Amino acid sequence: YKKTKMINIDTVYQKVLALANKEQRGYITPQEFNLFADKAQLDILDSYFHNIKTAHYKPKNQTGFSDEIEMLSEKLQPFRSSSTIENNGSNATLTLPTTLYRIDTISRAEGEVVELSKKEILLTENNPLTKATINRTVYVREASDTVKLYPAPAGTVDNPISFEIQFFKKPTVPNWGYVVVNEKALYSSTTSVNFELHTSEEETLVMRILELSGIAMNRPDVQQAAMADKQMTKQEQND
Repeated sequence: YKKTKMINIDTVYQKVLALANKEQRGYITPQEFNLFADKAQLDILDSYFHNIKTAHYKPKNQTGFSDEIEMLSEKLQPFRSSSTIENNGSNATLTLPTTLYRIDTISRAEGEVVELSKKEILLTENNPLTKATINRTVYVREASDTVKLYPAPAGTVDNPISFEIQFFKKPTVPNWGYVVVNEKALYSSTTSVNFELHTSEEETLVMRILELSGIAMNRPDVQQAAMADKQMTKQEQND
């Protein structure tokens, strides 16, 4: 796919500072900004998954460019990744990629491996009609970095079973890098890390960071200004 241009972190920081400093509302240090920037990026990324779910219940728009699901899929594209994991039969678990943020699908040669909850697996495994089989393999999320497979793979060291995992990777942590000159922090492009979000999210990022900043500074006026702008943007999008 065509790689999306990243959002410049210095552009976002300067906009946040300009809005926060308006009417002497306060200064946001680079350290504070970097913390808010990371959370804001994750908040926006999480919103995509929620919005895709709700979009399925809305009337479909025949115009491709304005189809909500297509737009959200495009925004998620930079975070899509895949990995092949082999299981040699020594245990029934798969260790997930360290870069994983959310699982999309897990599959093997016989088909997709379906996710069940711990409560569901207790019910299905106690019934011979619903018990998992090689052709109907399921998994349960055991921890943040492992899943347990049912039935346990019958692989060996010489002939392991391959599982393909499609997932969404963790976004790179954004960082406004700087050098101190005359006791003032000056932007450094060489140590900075830009946002990985779609360029259309720049204003959303600015407002979300400003909102978080208002909470941290205990300045309701900053927070309310950001929330009001966000609400107005949402109304414009829904009109």
